[in-house]
Amino acid sequence: MIRPRPFRIPRVARVVIALAAGTLLTPPAAQARKAELVTWQVMRATDPVTLASTCAVVASDYFGRTRFTRTGALYPVVEMNSTWGLLVGVSTGGPIRMPTGDILWAVDGHPYRELKAADSPGVPKKPEPGSDAASNIEAVTAYAMQLAKGGVATSTMASGAKAREMLDEMLAGQGLLFRSAGAGLQTGLPDYQAMMAGQFNAKGELHPIPLDASFHAALTACGIR
Repeated sequence: MIRPRPFRIPRVARVVIALAAGTLLTPPAAQARKAELVTWQVMRATDPVTLASTCAVVASDYFGRTRFTRTGALYPVVEMNSTWGLLVGVSTGGPIRMPTGDILWAVDGHPYRELKAADSPGVPKKPEPGSDAASNIEAVTAYAMQLAKGGVATSTMASGAKAREMLDEMLAGQGLLFRSAGAGLQTGLPDYQAMMAGQFNAKGELHPIPLDASFHAALTACGIR
């Protein structure tokens, strides 16, 4: 008994049909890679000595499937920290971490916020004057040393109520812009660094960092509400 051979659509016809359906406009492998490229990712870490842990939502750089950060570049971070709780702000990347300094931060059309390095968690508040002059000198000296540490800190973060306000703006917003407070159009020629706010798209154009589905998914993965 001769069995009929199964009917197969010729390759040329299959290509024509696929083009008509739009499925060959991007190869399947490229479609998969594109789907994997998300703006925000989760980074977890645990200190091997103190056992303090962090779960950070970060908008890092990427090339293909590789995620990376660059020395001297600034990256936005929303973090759940086992010591300080919710933190929102900016960190430097790369193998050699650089100081962040003060930061200007804006979501959509909201007025910008200034994040000061000296206000980051771990930097003490200015001591109140006491009756003992020697104690005052010691307190002010310790405070000055802590401020110096804040000046070389590799992240500038808001905590407490301010961090919650910033996160609420991000959850309701569409795009984030930030830059170093030291770069700006005060006087004279335009500052190139002041213009480098945002994220480059595939066309090499700067645009606000999207607060897209990947941002909400990463927050959920870190248990941040």
